[in-house]
Amino acid sequence: MRCCKNAPPRRGVDLNFDIEPEPAKADIAYDAIRRLLHSYGRVPDQHLREQDLASKLDIGRTPVREALQRLAAEGKIQYIPQRGFFTRPMSENTLLDFYVVGRETLISALNRMRPQAPESWSVSDKLSPDELALRTEAIFAKIAEEAANCEACKIVHRFCFCTHPLRMEITASDLRPAFVKSLGRLSAAMSELGVATDRAQSALMNHLDLEQGAVSRVVHEVNERGLTGFSRPA
Repeated sequence: MRCCKNAPPRRGVDLNFDIEPEPAKADIAYDAIRRLLHSYGRVPDQHLREQDLASKLDIGRTPVREALQRLAAEGKIQYIPQRGFFTRPMSENTLLDFYVVGRETLISALNRMRPQAPESWSVSDKLSPDELALRTEAIFAKIAEEAANCEACKIVHRFCFCTHPLRMEITASDLRPAFVKSLGRLSAAMSELGVATDRAQSALMNHLDLEQGAVSRVVHEVNERGLTGFSRPA
């Protein structure tokens, strides 16, 4: 599976063969579990039981296990020996580290973006927390993909996935108006790329500052609240 449209074609693929092959069951399970993890984005440190996921997704345990192993290898979930797979705990230091790497990668990718036609990025306060988070992550992904750097895509995709719970918390809190306003400015600036790149960079940095500035508060509130979703391990 390609990490982005800039990835070279896989060896042995017939470029003249237009029909996409049927995805492997493990790939189907991987995509399904990713979507499920997003829906439980505000539930850190939860046990991902193979049997529960297989039943919920109507997929065999073997492809579910393979998908979980892949997600763990990518750092999107964690594996604890003798206990199993878990969503990542919400750690202040870990999130701050993600923002250091994410910021550096996104700013570098933005400065390498190729000229392109203006694109409209609409933002509305009527969007749900999940929709607002995903709209933000779509902009981040666009920046990485248009920089024509597959490694940047991988880094940004992981950054988006691992910081998604934080955005969910921000957009469901009293910080939502500031988030929506900041995202609106970033969206407007993105539509002027190639004309006012400095404005896009400033809007991007300001939005990342807003998210990063909420890390300590969000982590404290989440850990105090003790969210429920997947069953907690005994």
